[in-house]
Amino acid sequence: MKSKITTLIIIFALFTNISNAQNYDLDKYIKSSILIDQQSGNVLYEKNADQQMPCASLTKMMTLLVTLDSIKNNKVSKNDIVEISSKAARTSGSTYRLKKEEKVKLINLMKGMMVVSGNDAAVAISEYVGGDTKTFVEMMNKKAKEIGMNKTSYINPNGLPVYGINGDMKTPKENMSTARDLSLLAKYLIDNYKQDVLNITSIQTHTNYKRGFIGNNTNALLRIMPGVDGLKTGFTGRAGYCLASTMNIKSTNENNKDFRVISIVLGAQSSKNRTSVSKQLLEYGKNNFKKSRIVKKDTFIGKTYLYGESELEVNLKIKEDLWIVKKDKEKIERSIILDKLTYPINRGDKVGKIKYYTQDGVNIANADIVSDSEINTIPMKIKLKLFIEKIVK
Repeated sequence: MKSKITTLIIIFALFTNISNAQNYDLDKYIKSSILIDQQSGNVLYEKNADQQMPCASLTKMMTLLVTLDSIKNNKVSKNDIVEISSKAARTSGSTYRLKKEEKVKLINLMKGMMVVSGNDAAVAISEYVGGDTKTFVEMMNKKAKEIGMNKTSYINPNGLPVYGINGDMKTPKENMSTARDLSLLAKYLIDNYKQDVLNITSIQTHTNYKRGFIGNNTNALLRIMPGVDGLKTGFTGRAGYCLASTMNIKSTNENNKDFRVISIVLGAQSSKNRTSVSKQLLEYGKNNFKKSRIVKKDTFIGKTYLYGESELEVNLKIKEDLWIVKKDKEKIERSIILDKLTYPINRGDKVGKIKYYTQDGVNIANADIVSDSEINTIPMKIKLKLFIEKIVK
């Protein structure tokens, strides 16, 4: 009986530690993290998010992005057959067990890279899509700069440490990034290739009977947290254990909307720690935030006057519904910025912008202000007045 009670206490303690996301008891086991709202990119939580460090196999998210871009631009097809080079086949680390001169579809290489973290698959992809690995890495760095990953640099397509650069055999060179940069990458992937990406990263077990391959997804969250459908794990000795994860959070009533969060955890001390902290971050997003409508379309917000004349009144309204992810009782401040009005004014013309801010002054949402009035004629007395004022000036 005593043994059973002790077991129950331990289970309860573990559950409390994991579910109490606001305490972040496991934060001490990681070096860097960030949680963002996928649609807006607004930061919901961060710790050392701009600390540059090795990103290990989270690199493969960029390899996937460059490949998806190439498919979109009809440079390659996901059904293309790729012949595996000796270089790819002998790549070390986590593997898709590729063999020299084996022929594999590009889409299966993409699955092998993202699901079981095949370093060999990443090299094979880079050689096929880029023509050679060096050119592909240049494409990776170019794309990183394009999407604002300003603290990121790549030297290979899989995240493995590289020894011997500039003759240094003791300290390896690695792909470098930050939690914030990697959240930008994950957001860009989902913004532009949501179904393509999640159809791969949500696979719990990748089976390729033709190759005699069966491998489980390295992302343990897929098996323990409903709603998680990506994205990528990583590990090297210097990078520690890393995880980029994402989850769609369902609305609780008609006043809320579904929203998706992205979590990045870098430098965890163990695979268990990276999973636990990532779970906490995702639960923190789920338990503390909602996507709420803060202003309805066509809401009247005030009036202004063309040329400052009371007879030329312009009613102002919001162009569209505006939803933001925020805490239940979080206070949001707003400011209204009006454009310089010019004649004539038609109903529906954009005449300004309304901006919403957190109490810390972070701009989290904007909406256009439009005219709900039409001014197609100006009384002669006002025209005369304006003419005289112009001469006097």
